[in-house]
Formats: sequence, structure tokens, C-alpha cells
Amino acid sequence: MSILAIDLGGTQFKSALISEDYQVEEVFDPKSAACDLVTCQNLLVNMIEPHLDRVSGIAVSCPGTVDTESGIIYNGGMLRFLHEFPMKDFLVERFAKPAAVLNDGKAAVLAEVASGNLKGISHGLAMVLGTGLGGGIIINGQLYQGAHFQAGELTFALPQDKKERLTGEDLAGLQVSAVNLIATCAKSLNLDDEKDGMSVFEAIKARDERVYPTFQAYCRAIAIQINNIQSVLDVQRVVIGGGISSQDILIEEVNRQLDQLEKEDAWAFMVIKRPEIRACHYKNAANLVGAAYFLKA
Repeated sequence: MSILAIDLGGTQFKSALISEDYQVEEVFDPKSAACDLVTCQNLLVNMIEPHLDRVSGIAVSCPGTVDTESGIIYNGGMLRFLHEFPMKDFLVERFAKPAAVLNDGKAAVLAEVASGNLKGISHGLAMVLGTGLGGGIIINGQLYQGAHFQAGELTFALPQDKKERLTGEDLAGLQVSAVNLIATCAKSLNLDDEKDGMSVFEAIKARDERVYPTFQAYCRAIAIQINNIQSVLDVQRVVIGGGISSQDILIEEVNRQLDQLEKEDAWAFMVIKRPEIRACHYKNAANLVGAAYFLKA
């Protein structure tokens, strides 16, 4: 039987049926993200109950620190109301099905290891561009979760010290937020819908000067994060996920920005081996597939 996978994002809750060989069988209409715990629980019930007789288990991907053994979520990332919520117990008790809960970045990297662009890679990294910046790390072919289940929480990296009081806007996750990129570019284009990613990327591909420099700066920020992470982890390949990873120009520009960094600091790149950069094979479905993989593992 299939697994019902749910991805709790900062702006949308997504769900799909995932087959036993990790193929996306059916994608359901996304829901607007909840803003409190009660609404979240009600949304989950509405998303799960219609499919209970078709699935063998329920797998959830979410932001925040997740104790994968107990299934308790801490801090909740962009969904702060999930702090200390026992998600696994809630699912098992409410629906009487096996359940698993996993951080979204870790889910993405597992999807790519299972049958995506990290299959056969011993040392790899997944970066998920969404409301913030999720991450998942593979070391010696195994998911690395860290001492506190926090490995890969890339949102909270600080790109630089401004020598003044730091704010949330300084976090890496805000600087490379795909949601913020689209909203900023939509405003520059005077679009009615700040979530109109299709129109934004049409303008970016056309090298529209109202948005293309913003896109270049965005990709440079990603390239800087990749370089910093590579100096610590020394991975073979980095895969980039999230909705905008389906745009080929994103990977092209990130690589171009890495080329530019290499020109600016050739010595550093002589020392640090540059990883291969690819889009996630599963693109925006990586979190869903990885959560299902984790449940079956």
C-alpha cells in the first residue's frame, strides 16, 4: 500500500500518496499553512481522513528540530506553534496507523539518497529553498542528525557580523528565502499577486533589469552558503530543492556565482574542492518522498 506523506511548510501544507518504490502516485491540493496548533490539527485531520483506507502509514515532514525517536517537534521553525508538539503520538493515536516525523531538510536529502540525485553518493548535502533554508546532510552514506537533531538547520547561519545588534533579517534563511525572493521581485514588477512565481521567473529569464540583479544577488548568497558549508563538510554533491529548483536558471546562476567567487578568491578555491551542484531530482516533492522513505526505513 501507499504512504500518505505530508509536508508542513511555512506558507502551504502539501500532501501526496507515495508508492513503495518512492514514486509520487497522486498529489492533492495544497492547503494554506495554519497559524496555530488547533488549526493545524484540524487541517491534518481533513488532509488524512479521506485517504486512511488507501495507506499503510503517515509520514510528516516539517520545519524545526525533530526528535525522530519520540516524534516530538521542537521550536517548529517557521511554525513556532509546533514547539514541543508530540506529532507522532498525535498521528498514531488519532488515525491508528504507523507514523513518522522528520525535519524537512533531512527528508529532502533522504529522498535524493533513495532514488534521486544523491543515490550512490557517500557525502552529500541537500539545501531546500522555501520560506527559510532547510538542509540535510549525508556522511558516509548515512543521514547525519547531530547531537541535538539540529544538523542542517541552515536557516540560522549568520553570513556575517555587522558589528551591531543582529536581527532575524540577518539569518541565512531569510537572505535566501525563495518566498521573499518571489515577493520582492513581484513588487518590483508591480504584480498583483506577490506569490506569482511563474511571472517572476519569466522576467528573470528575460533578464529584466527590474528583477535580474536581485536574482543574481540571491544566487550569490546561496553560493556563499555552499562555500561555507563545503569548508566544513567536504561533500561530493549539493542538491537544491524547493519549488524554485524546477527553474533551470537557478542552478545555472548558482554555478555562475560560484565561478565568480572563485575568481575573487582563487586561493580559497585551490584549497577547498568545489562540490557538484544539481537540482533535486524530486524538486518540490523531495520532502514528501523523503518522509515516506524514513517511515519505511
